[in-house]
Amino acid sequence: MREPFASADAEAEIVRLSKGSEKVHWNPVDSTFFDLLIPPTVYPPRHDSDLLARRISYLGAGRGRSLLEIGCGSGAISILAASFGWKVSACDINPFAVAATRGNLELNHLQGDVREGGIGPEPFPFEQQFDLIVWNLPYIPLEEAGDDFLGPMEEAALLDTDSVGLAGRLLTSIANADMLALNGRILIVGRKCARLGTFGFAHRTWDKLSFDDGEELFLTCLWKPYEGASNQYVKETGSTNSDLLQSGGIGSHLRTGKQLAGKGRRGRVWTSIEGCYAGSWIVAENSVISPGNLQLAGGLAVLESLQHESLRLKWPNDILIDNRKVCGVLAEGRSLGDGARVVLGIGINLVKGANDLDIEIASIDELFEIDAAALDITLHAEIASLLEERNDIPSLDHQGTRERVLEHIRNFGRPVTNGVIHDSFGINENGELILDDGTIITDGEDIEWA
Repeated sequence: MREPFASADAEAEIVRLSKGSEKVHWNPVDSTFFDLLIPPTVYPPRHDSDLLARRISYLGAGRGRSLLEIGCGSGAISILAASFGWKVSACDINPFAVAATRGNLELNHLQGDVREGGIGPEPFPFEQQFDLIVWNLPYIPLEEAGDDFLGPMEEAALLDTDSVGLAGRLLTSIANADMLALNGRILIVGRKCARLGTFGFAHRTWDKLSFDDGEELFLTCLWKPYEGASNQYVKETGSTNSDLLQSGGIGSHLRTGKQLAGKGRRGRVWTSIEGCYAGSWIVAENSVISPGNLQLAGGLAVLESLQHESLRLKWPNDILIDNRKVCGVLAEGRSLGDGARVVLGIGINLVKGANDLDIEIASIDELFEIDAAALDITLHAEIASLLEERNDIPSLDHQGTRERVLEHIRNFGRPVTNGVIHDSFGINENGELILDDGTIITDGEDIEWA
């Protein structure tokens, strides 16, 4: 495979620059048209651009809120946003794209602050906070690019040559520079991105685009998890679940360095090992919610946070290593008017140590080392990804969560009742296990696994 940008590409780029600009009449959504003048070395609006454009159109009037587009290309998305009343800033590493965006804004009688630069080693061209940050990510890995290039500068808008991952670099830059305003959002278009919670942002797929060749592009929405809710650490406490049940505020989170009276299923008491993880969240108030689904979400959040092939999920909420428990999840509620306050607690054995359990347990340090504080950042983001509700983010997908959990459970084994192995089973809307004979299992201790 050839290098992405060899010396011959410089000559090819000069040839391309001698060609005239292309006039495009862009119709991203119904009754919305823009005239664009696109130089030959600038990325034009395509299907991925339309995916982002439709979502921005859905968000409606900007009302003077600030929007930043990274990698603006021809300026199509910035122009659409400006037409909806967003205060637009935009940047691109391609100087011809900067010129094209400025010219196309003027052509369509719109305004925006357009600068050269982007996510990379150089200082980012903007320092303020933004209500919405969008980026149509380069999404084709270099090994899949082949030998046919559109031209080095334009092709740079398609290729992901970053070994760390451009999405990760983006989120790190946003977090380090505090670029996201209160209740702000990030929209990225590209292939499915992994480990987004590692960077401290909650995330949820909003839209998907499928091509005939099987290629899929996703529009992912990211936000600061449970922004504005209480987030505390205490050196020692009895039970984080009990503490939060006496508190209030959805998304409130409490982590402790040592839990003296942690709770397990069926009223078991668990004292955490120093250096391990113990934390809880208020995930519902004054609403009807299934504890079963909450425990499934908690288990999935742990798997997404730790991401190791040796971890197995046993229904409903136990994470195991070689059939030894390494993590437990417990949902508890307290009556509150017409509803209840529901707390989700998670305990994870991160390191070996003396414990007061009557079963053999495992610890994460058998697989790798992770600090409880670092894990908390990721886990907080993953919990919000699965459970947080806001009017301006994608809707919750409880069915999708159950399907992902079911896949993990099937990898673990098959349920056994009265000596009968059930090859087929599912999970109902309440998070309960449904066996192939119609039996509904509500307690994980009522079954064995093969």
